[in-house]
Formats: sequence, structure tokens, C-alpha cells
Amino acid sequence: MKDRMLLPTVTEIIDGPVASIDRAYAFDRIRDLCRATPRAVRRARTRLTSPPEPTPDWRAAAEGTLLLDGDLIVCAGVTAATMREAIDLLMARLRHRLRPLDEPERDQPI
Repeated sequence: MKDRMLLPTVTEIIDGPVASIDRAYAFDRIRDLCRATPRAVRRARTRLTSPPEPTPDWRAAAEGTLLLDGDLIVCAGVTAATMREAIDLLMARLRHRLRPLDEPERDQPI
């Protein structure tokens, strides 16, 4: 019998007026990322923040934290002009930070 992989606990924190379509989009993207990580994800948390009165400097922010097997934590945060852009940038940044885990270990010189 195959070992069953446990699904990660996924949490989303919403600060401010974030559209429900952006919430669903972020949830789907983080679940997709969890399936593609080089190590199993135990917990994933995203925080989407949109100020009640956006300014040209800050309209949307997205933060993410992944707790991987081996007690490794990977996190990132971004700001962007739109929430969708912030979510996409966050996923790209998390993927970039996960990339070294996917590389084979090299022999260390003696």
C-alpha cells in the first residue's frame, strides 16, 4: 500500500478590501505551488493586504510562508499596483526561493 501524502494546511489572511476573485486566485495559486515543491509542504499561509485608500506607492501587498518537511521555512513578500500582480509576483518569488532545494547536492571538496 502506498504512503498517503498529507495535504498541507493552507491559511489565507485578508487585510482590507480584497476582491473575492483575488482571494480565490491566490488560494488556487498557492495550492498549485504546494504540489510542485521539491519537499512536502506541511503548512502554507498567505496574507493579502489592500489599503482602504490606495496610494500610488502602495495599492496591494502579498506575503507568503511555506513550512516544508525538515522544518524549513520559505517566505516572501511583495507590493504591486494590483492584487493579481502582487499574487503572481509572490508565487514567482517563492518558486525562486524553492529552486535551490530542487538541485542535486554537490560533493564538497576535501
